[in-house]
Amino acid sequence: MKLNSMKNLVGFVAITILLLSCGKNNDSYGSKVVIKGTISSAVNVKSSKMEPAKSLFLSDTRNILVFNSSGSYSVFSVHDSTFESTAAPGTAIAVSFLDADNKFIGCLHAGGLNVLPLVSLKDGDHTVINLSTLTLDGTDVVPANNPLENEIGLNANEIEWYRELGSYYESLSKNIDVDDDGVPDMLVKKQILISTHYSVSVGKWGINNTQQPQVNDTSRFNIVYEIRVSGGSAITPANSSAVLTGPEGDPYADITQGHYSKAPDGFIAFFARETDNIQSLPFKKGIYTLTLDGINYKLNYSNVCPKHFLIIPQPTFHTNASNEVASVSIDYELPDHSSINAENFVYLVQLQISGQNMSRLYEVGGLFTSPNTNPNVEKYNFKLPTPIPLSEITNMSVNYQDLLGNEYDIGWNNE
Repeated sequence: MKLNSMKNLVGFVAITILLLSCGKNNDSYGSKVVIKGTISSAVNVKSSKMEPAKSLFLSDTRNILVFNSSGSYSVFSVHDSTFESTAAPGTAIAVSFLDADNKFIGCLHAGGLNVLPLVSLKDGDHTVINLSTLTLDGTDVVPANNPLENEIGLNANEIEWYRELGSYYESLSKNIDVDDDGVPDMLVKKQILISTHYSVSVGKWGINNTQQPQVNDTSRFNIVYEIRVSGGSAITPANSSAVLTGPEGDPYADITQGHYSKAPDGFIAFFARETDNIQSLPFKKGIYTLTLDGINYKLNYSNVCPKHFLIIPQPTFHTNASNEVASVSIDYELPDHSSINAENFVYLVQLQISGQNMSRLYEVGGLFTSPNTNPNVEKYNFKLPTPIPLSEITNMSVNYQDLLGNEYDIGWNNE
């Protein structure tokens, strides 16, 4: 795959979802991976979109901001030029370095990535990642120890996959501080986060050992694209209305607001492009304007081709003697039918089984769930609490959230 730069990926947060659980050191559930390091005293002048009145150096770092694709974050203090932070295993995190007033200095840039996938860990859930001495290069905070060569066991192809996504994040880097006051918006509940929601029907499910899952011709997939925008409680619109326009220079005339809801700490709005009643058109990258209560916010947006990065979860129903579905197993493949380690790219999985008129017969798992709320982390085998007659099932979907915050709804049927 072609390599792309991942410079200035502070905007990793721009593709994560709404902060469902916000607060200082709020990521407290379960086992933790430790990330620690030492701040170099070398003088390195930063260059950043969030340029304060004075130049900041890495030695000015007083707080470490760690955030992940679920939207949860934690802030850790620096003592005597050293820090020790923690994060949930099985997530992908970004690490930002802030001064005493939470002004941005830089973002961790390790092994060519500004996102740190906490997967394939050397010592499992109790891995300690010692970044050793950190130095500043522009806004990249570079560790002496590259964890991708030591504590994180991704293979070369998997690392290249993340690097290929670099152009996706580069254009999103400005969104961490939309109001341009120098402080990351998530710390004051003013964050505006943008991601992509993909929906596609891919084929026919499997049944026991008699029917293997059958994937349709991937070149003919009809993918429905939506932009998902979420915002913090401090900017939630009073009238539940959000307007998205753009991109600058070549704006669309067919963007409509779809589903809107209030979340525990803000709002979520979906936008689609409808042309001749076809709600499936993609959005090109560029600068979009989000209007909330008459106030305009500039957002950088980019996307990736889902046909290139799509992971296809393939379900098989397992029935009992009464021909009732008692469990579902999932195998994962890429569109070219090669296998993939789902745990290195998939964060959460949700199963939905439906009957006539799309009546919901079974649902397990939830997406956009903070790791400190004990989410369902099963990806491969699901046992139904009450078996469902196979004859009653008309549709099912395997939905997943990738480690970087995008959502994929993968539909299946028996036709």
